Amino acid sequence: MKSILILGLGNPLQGDDGVGCRVAQELERRTLPNDVEAVDGGTPGVGLVNLFEGRRRVILIDAAEMGLEPGTVKRFRPEDVLLTGSTNRFSLHRTGVADALNLARALNIELPEIVVFGVQPARVEWSESLSPAVLAAVPRVIAAIDKELMMANEKILIIDDDDDIVQAMRLPLESAGYQVLRAANGDEGLKKVKEVKPDLIILDVMMDTTTAGFQVSLALRNPAPSSEYAAYRRIPILMITAIHATTSLRFDADADYLPVDAFIEKPIEPAELLNQVRDHLVKQAA
Repeated sequence: MKSILILGLGNPLQGDDGVGCRVAQELERRTLPNDVEAVDGGTPGVGLVNLFEGRRRVILIDAAEMGLEPGTVKRFRPEDVLLTGSTNRFSLHRTGVADALNLARALNIELPEIVVFGVQPARVEWSESLSPAVLAAVPRVIAAIDKELMMANEKILIIDDDDDIVQAMRLPLESAGYQVLRAANGDEGLKKVKEVKPDLIILDVMMDTTTAGFQVSLALRNPAPSSEYAAYRRIPILMITAIHATTSLRFDADADYLPVDAFIEKPIEPAELLNQVRDHLVKQAA
């Protein structure tokens, strides 16, 4: 069984509801990476959970009622999926995604990393063809999936002196397909940035000094054109800290005094870590 599943969902006899199936069919004709499989999944309902078994990552494509222009493509997380009729989040058509995810959570079934690409339909009615707007979206969905697959092997540099914390982050990141590198202090981290050119940095606040992480972020985001780190200024930086939980101090990302992209609180939840990493890599690639 291949570790990455691209699963197109929907009913191809219901017009735009079949867009996921069309994307999967197009991908099935292509030569995909060795660890990637594309499948036209139809409308499996709660049986979707069985298709997830043994997978490391799953990319779902489905028609999604988002209240947007027909053919609009959106990437979102499983927690954004609600049943048809939802008024405040994404709503997928009849494929049972929400039911399957809710069942898995209720049964404490461990799910793979899941990404959903929703396509706004123009019409869901008896028809074997997609509307022009949704048909035109198919190449855009495929391009987004290609980008998603490329990001699976990106390099994550963890700058942290706590072996246990590093291991807790390394395991889910490597399971999701990322290359994980490590530096144990700020000076080593800055040196490694130039050596390995990471795609994203996870940075601790307190290491050899209480402000080591702040100093690293300021060095990397130095606005001076002559800075030795100018070429790495756009690398996303996620700062991990227990300061908010253990003290009354509060910090926010700020372009001037604390130039990081986001904070992650300790203890670190693997799912939140993966979501943050993926979201910032996607934003960087946009």
